Amino acid sequence: MHKRIWLAMLMAFASVLAFAGTLPGQVRVEIGGRANETGREGAKVDVAHSFRSSHIIGMRVHNKDGKDIGKIEDLVIGLAKGDIRYAALSFGGFAGIGTKYFAVPWEAMTFRFGEKDRHFVFDVTEEQLKNAPGFDTSNWPNVADPKWSTSVDKYYKVERSAGGNVTYDDAYRVSTIKGMKVRNEAGKDLGYIDELVFDIRSGKVNYAALAYGSFAGLGGKLFAVPFHAFKFHHDADNRFFVLNISEDKLKAAPGFDSNKWPDTADPNWSRDVDRYYEDVRTAAKP
Repeated sequence: MHKRIWLAMLMAFASVLAFAGTLPGQVRVEIGGRANETGREGAKVDVAHSFRSSHIIGMRVHNKDGKDIGKIEDLVIGLAKGDIRYAALSFGGFAGIGTKYFAVPWEAMTFRFGEKDRHFVFDVTEEQLKNAPGFDTSNWPNVADPKWSTSVDKYYKVERSAGGNVTYDDAYRVSTIKGMKVRNEAGKDLGYIDELVFDIRSGKVNYAALAYGSFAGLGGKLFAVPFHAFKFHHDADNRFFVLNISEDKLKAAPGFDSNKWPDTADPNWSRDVDRYYEDVRTAAKP
């Protein structure tokens, strides 16, 4: 009797784990064509999940049959939550589409670690793509318009939780964010956003690489700063990020050369960066 009860409990727990494999807002990660799983005998697999935006943009996209159908051209980020909302895909000659871009919800794709390469898998047919909401590469839609995002989500059957009454442009393309100025609370220019580092499992921006320039005598070094430490400022004339940090703290911050990046997937590196900026916790909201 007790064995039956325990068996039933274990089966229920296993079903909960299976259901929780991919949460809303996350991209599914596969290794060699199989979803990353635990609880089976064999070698443990530690899959890298931290990627710079410049590595994601340009990555190839395959369909479920393994055919190369296009690539990622840009990403659309929600600044308030630091989440990837859409990937702008180009499909070349697939389905006879030409040079149009298509905004695809991040949750609709799978990131696959293959034997020879890494790529995204997007389960779409030629017929579905022909009818999908696309746009000309030189005429982007307003990615912050709720009507536009609702239409895209509806087409791909993606449910996105409402964020309340938002009266400002919250969504920005990575290509727009990179190069944005960063200032301190006193209004002094610190530099600009050079790169973003994502966790592709959660679809979140973990860090922004800040190029300080000549501020504080730091030269051209880059500094990875937790994304939650920034505040986005947007007024009638300017858009920039604010980082509440002193000049002395900047001088002592852990930096690196722009052509010699650290391993951003190393938990020791991320732990050290997070600890350094523990007291700089300005929410990334306008």
